[in-house]
Amino acid sequence: MTNTQITNRIAQISKFMLEFRLAAKTKHIQENHVGYANFPAGSCTWASFAFGRMLKEIEPHRDWHLINASNDDPCKNHDWLEDGELAVDITADQYDPLEPYVGTAPPPSVKTRPRRKRIELSTATQAYLAALDDIRLLMNPGRKIE
Repeated sequence: MTNTQITNRIAQISKFMLEFRLAAKTKHIQENHVGYANFPAGSCTWASFAFGRMLKEIEPHRDWHLINASNDDPCKNHDWLEDGELAVDITADQYDPLEPYVGTAPPPSVKTRPRRKRIELSTATQAYLAALDDIRLLMNPGRKIE
């Protein structure tokens, strides 16, 4: 890919990520779906699986997958998405002063997490995907959640 193509792809994914985040922050999602109550804090696995599924749908030729990173503290794990070219850290802003990230891999939030494990999006449990349909509806302005 050319630099222009990569830049355009980053811009498109960033816009899509912003729409997803706005939906995930709504009262409906936070009150009705486990894993989103304090979005983005504590939501990296939930949001990465859901947003990764959406990315896979719009870019089926890409190898989107979740990366789980850790260090010596098991409470400090973090998840994000990669496709071999780009990384998407949809919940990076849970770590002040970081912002959500779309760019080259790895994202800035992983500097202190040297151990990394690839996880396929197909392994997402129904619990991880429970909010996905509602988020899709909220991202589509012509539809409403009853």
